[in-house]
Amino acid sequence: MNRKNIVDVSLLITFHREGVLAHSTLNSIERCRKYAEAAGITTEYVWVLDAVNNETREVLMAHPAATGNVEIVEVAHCDAGMSRNSGIQAACGTAVAILDGDDYFSTNWIERAWFYLKEYGDQAILHPEFVVSFGLHASYGRQIDQAGQLYDQDGLLVNNYWSSWTFAKRSIYLACPYSETRTLQTGFGYEDWHWNCEVIAAGFEHRLAWGSVGFYRRKKVSRVTSETAFGAILPPTDLFIRKAPSKEMP
Repeated sequence: MNRKNIVDVSLLITFHREGVLAHSTLNSIERCRKYAEAAGITTEYVWVLDAVNNETREVLMAHPAATGNVEIVEVAHCDAGMSRNSGIQAACGTAVAILDGDDYFSTNWIERAWFYLKEYGDQAILHPEFVVSFGLHASYGRQIDQAGQLYDQDGLLVNNYWSSWTFAKRSIYLACPYSETRTLQTGFGYEDWHWNCEVIAAGFEHRLAWGSVGFYRRKKVSRVTSETAFGAILPPTDLFIRKAPSKEMP
């Protein structure tokens, strides 16, 4: 491993039981990485292996990207939020891109996100402009820009406006870590939705990296479908908790 001390962007990918699908995802992200590097953006990989099965491990270690600038973090959280937190702690990038181990991305995603982070400032959290779903069913749509007219904060009570793919300064992720949900034990779920709300409450802003696309694999059984079937609910978030005014002592 030829790991750099400081880079512009850490490409943080969480892996679980993706198997051969992880190979295609790495091919997609490698295209993003090379495109960004050609634009002068330095990168590293942070691969978080959360209780991965043997097939997934073999696929990852056999991929050409494994010989590059990669930090491998082995955990057994079995929890998406905690896995991302572990990867963020290990990351050396000024910014971090949160990616999933079985999705795809347009080649310009990392380059555009870095460009718009500079454009909007350090408070911005970037998302791909479009989400294209494939697999179990096909659909597409544009995500919401918080600075635009379509954003309605109250809508976050019933809908998650943004995918789990985010790009922001590492300091934001450290200030606002993901919550541990463990749906079967707590009844809570949707850690990315909860995080999206929490960062707004903390004063950050969700923006779009215009012209970029994320491709979301729809599966018959996934973490989201399992949480929905279980009847999971969003954990309490500061965005919708009304804090009682403090009483002055007489």
